[in-house]
Amino acid sequence: MISVFYTNNNLELSVYTNETSENIYDKIVRKSWIHMTNPTDEEIKRISEITSINEKNIRAPLDEEESAHIDVDEDFTLVVVDTPIVEVDEENTAIHKYYTTPFGIIFNNDYFVTISLKTTPIEQSFNNRWMKNFETNKHIKLVIQILYRNAASFVSVLKQLDRDSDSVQKRLHQSLKNKELFELMSLGKSLVYLSTGINADNLVLEKIRRMNEFRKYEEDIDLIEDAIIENKQAMEMANIHREILNGTMDAFASVISNNVNSIMKTLTVVTIVLTIPTLIASFFGMNFNLPIKSEYGFLVSIILSIILSLASAILLIKYTSGVRKKRRK
Repeated sequence: MISVFYTNNNLELSVYTNETSENIYDKIVRKSWIHMTNPTDEEIKRISEITSINEKNIRAPLDEEESAHIDVDEDFTLVVVDTPIVEVDEENTAIHKYYTTPFGIIFNNDYFVTISLKTTPIEQSFNNRWMKNFETNKHIKLVIQILYRNAASFVSVLKQLDRDSDSVQKRLHQSLKNKELFELMSLGKSLVYLSTGINADNLVLEKIRRMNEFRKYEEDIDLIEDAIIENKQAMEMANIHREILNGTMDAFASVISNNVNSIMKTLTVVTIVLTIPTLIASFFGMNFNLPIKSEYGFLVSIILSIILSLASAILLIKYTSGVRKKRRK
């Protein structure tokens, strides 16, 4: 999928995609912005020929293991950052799966190219025209605007993850089953992925802030600072959510353990109470003369079993209640 963005001298934005244009390559002109999502080998080859950017550099962000970094060459500049992805978890459809994927920015004097393996929040933001006041011919400023939008995407995704966590906790209050705990574990793993991506992006932003190419204009410097602040906010949110999630999992694990202990105590009381009539029936079932001889022997044994069972049940219940009260004090 290829999209082409171009702003003219009047700052009017034109957007072209494979779906709206028969030949998208004819829409690519100097100072245009080309975005590619999961491109084919043919698309990469054509874009490389048009922009004079090496295919190897275009393919770099398509590696899911590519780490965030910035490379400055005489002919081009390459910036790779991690951007958040949100998908429905196939194993737990009640929650979402969160992770990061590389997002590449490559530009030279004439062309600006972005590339990603999946549809990202950054792409959605400029497709929906949420990014305002950008010009495709100002490559440095455009890079900073994209990085700011990427940091804001992390904040938005973390808020969504927090809503998923609240939903799971509400269900956990009612059910206390392993399923909800596994969902919390999945969200905890997602937080690790997001935190790793945020920290890697922060290193890129800090490096950009020290580069002279990005400090030529006061407006660009202010925008870099805003992007760093937004990214640090995402870092703090991720740390807070991770601590809350870990604490919640520990708390609910303790609650489940206590509930299991209570159930086991109840079963123990029931077992002891049922043991008494079994014991009495065993005595009366032995093959020798008993001290009590009566035609109502069966009825006597039943009544005796009931009395002793009720007495033992009352004593055990009072004992367990007394132990609980002492623990509460």
